[in-house]
Amino acid sequence: MSAPNFREMPSRSPNKKPMNNFPKVTLLTRHYRSRGGLEKWANLLAQGFAKRGCPVDILTADAAPTTPLHPLMNIHTLPLTRWGKMKAFDRQCQKWAKSPIIFGIDRTTHQTHLRAGNGVHKTYLEQRKTFENYSPLKEALNPLNKTILHLEKKAFESPLLKTLFTNSHMVKNEILRHYNVSPEKIEVIHNGAHLKEKDFNEWTLKKQKVAEELFLDPAKYHFLFVGSGYQRKGLSFLLKALSLLPNRDFHLSVVGKEREIERFMTCANQLGLSKHVSFFGPRADVTPFYQLADSLVIPSIYDPFANVTVEALSMGLFVVSSKYNGGYEVLQEESGTVIEALQDPDSLKEALMTAMMHPKTWVRSQTIRESVKHLDLSNQVSSIIDLTLERL
Repeated sequence: MSAPNFREMPSRSPNKKPMNNFPKVTLLTRHYRSRGGLEKWANLLAQGFAKRGCPVDILTADAAPTTPLHPLMNIHTLPLTRWGKMKAFDRQCQKWAKSPIIFGIDRTTHQTHLRAGNGVHKTYLEQRKTFENYSPLKEALNPLNKTILHLEKKAFESPLLKTLFTNSHMVKNEILRHYNVSPEKIEVIHNGAHLKEKDFNEWTLKKQKVAEELFLDPAKYHFLFVGSGYQRKGLSFLLKALSLLPNRDFHLSVVGKEREIERFMTCANQLGLSKHVSFFGPRADVTPFYQLADSLVIPSIYDPFANVTVEALSMGLFVVSSKYNGGYEVLQEESGTVIEALQDPDSLKEALMTAMMHPKTWVRSQTIRESVKHLDLSNQVSSIIDLTLERL
């Protein structure tokens, strides 16, 4: 099959032979080489289908990775113009994707199966209006909003779509509220984590060393905030609530990328938290912070399912989450608590006080970890692949 207007990267393995008994899969993802959550899922699903014997074509705007691919995997790079890349990628995918299984990961409209890892943009805009004073005028003036909403509606309501995977019931309900989609089409598969025994079992040995390397006091109660884009992730709410805690024997570590990080550092100082908060910026490996922390706080204004939710639980941390993070669905009484009213500083303060009553101990961390054993990432990926192959 030839594809118009695209450049096919040469195969990394010269002996690729399709297995006739297994359906071909075309996987659509604008970015494949980045480290984001969508890209991680694209790679996991591509590898998973290939290991099941399915030939996999990956359509992307990225160049092929330099590492060897599975023999049944091929990378196809679609050249895009500088402007309108999202729409251009969608148009090129429609020209190329003709296989029995067309699996969408990104903002595309032409697929038989779709994992809506980005959640519902329409809901996100509603949340911004509530929490960020995001006016209808600002929304209208940003052409990207119009593009995403157009692609979102076409994708969810496409007659070609057989199965729509969401990573939380929260997102499923949002789709049903905003779009004309049959509930029977939607399957909820929560996010998962690599349950590495080594990383978890060593936290008792590593905590002191990590604290010394980060110049922190291991005797204090350690809150952890992880996320890029501090405004959407709710760091302002967290800082305000921390300033209200009667017990100041705590420290917050902030990890993640933020263009306006100085603004949040200034906010912490103005709230009298300069000695209680450290900003570490983006880190390739967050494991040391999990090993040090007692709890993770996710006060997001919108997260379909924050990956850090199950990552932290798998490392034995108590989790404080807003109800606008779909990951709260996997919390149990012994493993976390939900912020009832994110805009109310006292509500978040109460949730933080609950967390401080659950410092990380060996027994407690084991119990929390056991609560998400069923969410091992390999299990979640396999569940999606099984359902996809059942619904050809």
